Amino acid sequence: MTANYHRNQAWRKFEDYAVPVTEEGMKSMQRRHNQFKAGWDAAIDNAVNLLMIQHEVSKNNHNYWHVAANLIEAELKEKNSD
Repeated sequence: MTANYHRNQAWRKFEDYAVPVTEEGMKSMQRRHNQFKAGWDAAIDNAVNLLMIQHEVSKNNHNYWHVAANLIEAELKEKNSD
């Protein structure tokens, strides 16, 4: 699954009511989507950063903090910004 797929699925759950198909409705939906996307990206970055902090704390041992951070980054974070 791609990063866009996961974000779009979350967006569909968030935006589950019908928006009037007017110019104003489209602008309003686009603003909400941009805010949602910014929050989503910030949450992914924060999760990866927290896991990397745990990785640094236990750097002398093999640990799963780094593996978890890499999995989240690979699965959920976009490589290229839209």
